[in-house]
Amino acid sequence: MDRRTARLLNGVLALCCLALVFAAVYPFTSVNPHSKKPVDERFTVPESDDYRATGAIVAASETALEFEGAVTADGGRYLHIDEGDVRTEHFQASSGDPIYSRIVVEDDGSTDRRREQIQSDTEWELLQEDQTEGGVTFIVKQDTNDLADKVSGAASVVVRSLYVSRYEREADTSQDVTVYKPKNGWYEGVEPYHITGTTGTVRTVGDTTAVRSATVTWDQTRPAGTYAELALVRLTGDAPKTFDISFEFKSGETTVTRPAWVTKVRTGPEAGQSRNAS
Repeated sequence: MDRRTARLLNGVLALCCLALVFAAVYPFTSVNPHSKKPVDERFTVPESDDYRATGAIVAASETALEFEGAVTADGGRYLHIDEGDVRTEHFQASSGDPIYSRIVVEDDGSTDRRREQIQSDTEWELLQEDQTEGGVTFIVKQDTNDLADKVSGAASVVVRSLYVSRYEREADTSQDVTVYKPKNGWYEGVEPYHITGTTGTVRTVGDTTAVRSATVTWDQTRPAGTYAELALVRLTGDAPKTFDISFEFKSGETTVTRPAWVTKVRTGPEAGQSRNAS
């Protein structure tokens, strides 16, 4: 074999080795979720004057957000939000009536900050504060705004969390429902990440982006823009983190019942004063 042929073969082998290294370090593709879709084609919350919605975001078996909300055609509104250490319940008899809120704070370290936040907000009136073994409960009254906006806002938070993954539309969908399945892959965001173990479906109303229901799960590793980074993050941390997202929207014939705590709210001279539960 002459020197020229040997140099050529050595060069080819070097390129092959370099290609193998890059294949091991860099993903074949990097995908930006919804990068090819305009904003108005992303998943959305259905529009209705009379509906009930529920949803939850669970990360690594810890509830990040769970809500239940209802908006009725005759004006009643209700919203319950669970954020772990803080649970908030809102009620409004009609769109023009005051909003009553019960805020339960279990973390003693954030009680003072929450009280200061309530007292500094000119739109809120602190009606009652109760100390119990389970934490502190604040009862607040707000005379402005429509609680329906908060209900749709909570629903939007859950639906937007679905944006983390891209989806594949199933072929056997009907006229009433379109079914999507989340996809594994590499993604680009504020920092790159990798999704595996996707299961579940998102069902939309007809051929629209309005989500009727969703139950999806995936394992997410971040930051992870390369195979090497993926392996390092998983070796040195607790990645991947499992996310479970659920959502359900039902329109029509919804009723809202006034919670018992609203009826018992003190509005006299003692309103706003703390008392210990017996």
